[in-house]
Amino acid sequence: MKINLLELNYKDKIFIDGNFTFNANYFENSPIKDLKNVYANGFIKLNAIEKYEANIFVKGTMVILDSVTNEKVDYDFEFEVDDEIEENGVINQNMLDIIELLWQNIVLEVPIRFTKSDAENLSGDNWKVIDGNNKEIDPRMQKLYELNKGGE
Repeated sequence: MKINLLELNYKDKIFIDGNFTFNANYFENSPIKDLKNVYANGFIKLNAIEKYEANIFVKGTMVILDSVTNEKVDYDFEFEVDDEIEENGVINQNMLDIIELLWQNIVLEVPIRFTKSDAENLSGDNWKVIDGNNKEIDPRMQKLYELNKGGE
């Protein structure tokens, strides 16, 4: 969705309010696998030094990969864009690409590490997660443990 910034010549603000969808091109080579229910509400204005300024509240759900299980999980986000808009791919010939502006800010919200899995129930082929207080002894080490215990 493109917004004509020339409207600011006769308006104080351009209001943004609605749900946004992103095409599949955005998700290529991205940690975000999908976006759901992206809602943005705010405005664009010219500030005192004749720069475009955005004040937009954004919320939605991103689908990312779980850091432990590598399965797709939903991650809710919400943030506020309150900044001057740089003309690096977002503004072209007085047209603001609001989808690109939102995308650039949503990518900043991707967590470095996120998991919904319960570490106590994780296991695989010949392994499982245990805590340090677990006194379960590996059967391969049982004899060694018995020999060491006799020396206590």
